[in-house]
Amino acid sequence: MTIHKFFRLFSLTVASFFWASCSDSNPQFPAQSLTNPDSSSDANESSSSELSSSAVAPESSSAIVSESSSDAPPPPSSSSTVSEMSSSSETPSLSSSSIARSSSSAASYVLARDPSVTCYANSYMGMTACSSTKDISCDDYKKYLGSDTTLSEKIISRWESALQSCGAVKDLFREEPLYGISYGGCPMRMFVDMKCSNDSSYSDVKLDGKKFYTSQKEYDEAHGVAPDVIVKNCPQGDFALFTDVLADVQKKLYEIVSEKFIQDIARPEAEQKYLGSLLDRENKTLKGRLAPYTEDSGEGNDSRLRMYSGYWFDGYIAKTKTCADGAPATTEIYQEKYDAILAECLELIEKELKKAE
Repeated sequence: MTIHKFFRLFSLTVASFFWASCSDSNPQFPAQSLTNPDSSSDANESSSSELSSSAVAPESSSAIVSESSSDAPPPPSSSSTVSEMSSSSETPSLSSSSIARSSSSAASYVLARDPSVTCYANSYMGMTACSSTKDISCDDYKKYLGSDTTLSEKIISRWESALQSCGAVKDLFREEPLYGISYGGCPMRMFVDMKCSNDSSYSDVKLDGKKFYTSQKEYDEAHGVAPDVIVKNCPQGDFALFTDVLADVQKKLYEIVSEKFIQDIARPEAEQKYLGSLLDRENKTLKGRLAPYTEDSGEGNDSRLRMYSGYWFDGYIAKTKTCADGAPATTEIYQEKYDAILAECLELIEKELKKAE
């Protein structure tokens, strides 16, 4: 009995040592892998997550550095500045710092008096400064031109031009439409402003190719244009409308047509009849205050002449001026207008004669 008990105990001891040794010698098969078969995937996911986070962290930190550094402008010598500006699809800033950083070839214009100054242009359509003169009437311009004063030749020329287009004649095409809608207004033109690398801004500059001048005076001086001359104004008077000039032209036309009518007796009857219909022998002028442009001589609708004459104007021009010698003389502008209208009327008469042949 004793031997059997001893043998049984010995066998159990040996078996326990055997299983214990088997368990310790196979670490690649841990006990939990048997009880939790999904734990390996969890471990892999955890491992890959750690790897992923470790890979993202440096990239994220570098992005932060990049973003923060992009807010600060690079030094002017940085080669990346030009490439970044040229690849950008946005309009370049007109700040002086951005202009200073850019290459001179990237700028649009240079200052004429100092080509080392590079500039960017900002052009826009705008109204001319007519608000200050919109209330000046035809009578005001007459008074200015009729004054005995000393002033700039350019101002005198500007007044003459303004008087010639002051709207003295009622224009049916400019009547105020219904519902208060107006098609009038100040004339529009292109303005150009500059922002330059010398931290200066220039408004309403004068362009000359890729150069610009800061004023008309600077442009004129650079191109040898004579400066404005200050003169004593010869007071102007006898202000005439288009129909007033035409009335003087009609008297001259009466003389010309009368000579042709009398001298050329061999003229065809149809032509003679046409020439005879033009003449107002009693008043030694043409029949109809708008002849030969149109036979319709209705009052108060003289603006229709704009459709017939290339020399139409809807204001006044001065017929005479009185200078230092005190003798009134015909103004140059009146003589030019008279000659042009006379030539135009003779051309119209010749066309009508050809039709009558």
